[in-house]
Amino acid sequence: MDKFTIKDIAKLGEVSTATVSNFLNGNYAKMSAATREKLAGIISKTDYHPSTTARNLAKNENKTIGVSVADITNPFTTPVISGISERCEQYGYKMIFTNSNNDEQREIENINRMREEEVAGLIIDPVNPDSSIYNQLSNAYTVIVDRQSRRTVIDTIVTDNMNSVNSMVTQMRNKGYDDLYFISWPLDGVSTRLNRYTGFKQATQYLTDDHLLTIPYDTELNKSSQFDQTFSNIMAKPHKKVGFFTMNSRVLLQLLTTAQRLSYTYAADFGVATYEEFEWMQLMNPGISCIRQDSFTIGYSAMDLLKDKLETKFTNEPVPQIKTVPTNLIIRESF
Repeated sequence: MDKFTIKDIAKLGEVSTATVSNFLNGNYAKMSAATREKLAGIISKTDYHPSTTARNLAKNENKTIGVSVADITNPFTTPVISGISERCEQYGYKMIFTNSNNDEQREIENINRMREEEVAGLIIDPVNPDSSIYNQLSNAYTVIVDRQSRRTVIDTIVTDNMNSVNSMVTQMRNKGYDDLYFISWPLDGVSTRLNRYTGFKQATQYLTDDHLLTIPYDTELNKSSQFDQTFSNIMAKPHKKVGFFTMNSRVLLQLLTTAQRLSYTYAADFGVATYEEFEWMQLMNPGISCIRQDSFTIGYSAMDLLKDKLETKFTNEPVPQIKTVPTNLIIRESF
């Protein structure tokens, strides 16, 4: 075994981890001399050295939390981490951070590694919130952000995806756009994409998926693709006022790159709006209409919730809930 944990020592000594923690911290009052001697021998033979976080946990002084994100390159992620970090500093917590790079197996490994370090709590932006790993975590020390599972087992903080998209697309309809399209990465059961698409269908009353356009997640902006032909076909329709809603800023960039390559311009040739706001959108001419989600607030709300959990002595597993952070519609001249 490369590194012994407190659980390994407890197993070898046929005692509880609490007993091992008491031994490591010199609390021998409720421990027999035989148990004390046995644990001393095991620790000596295994050359076991408890981590700082493990010692702090044993003393109920652990002030380290683990953060796992699905994709560090996602523009959504940086402000979330900033919000968590600011609250950690205010509350006297340290943060360790892992990136799963959209790999579910790597995410599981990252979470288990942080659990082995015995962090006080976890904040997770999941690759797959329906992974079985979440059935192994306690809602007493875990918070999920952004993506929702089909069956909520952990408190989750999300933005108002469905209603905000419904409101934005309704405004596009009210401006006379009678041929509207939702552009997204493959939905793949991802709650944020599904909820935004549901909001789109609620606003448009489309009964089929004919107005759903998907592009591969890893599409390169400077390369022509099947999407070019699809876009051309849509723009060639006679007597239609065409509008597009994109699921996030990176999909928006794909749309604008394709349009430029094919010599179309918004808002002259088509209308456009998107989920997510970044500063460059207001610098465009005209500015891009968007749904502003407060990613920073998501981060510090997650840490606020986790801190409350860690400072509460639960007698039973807390009932998981969904907390929704409101969004704002920013209307510019893009449609």
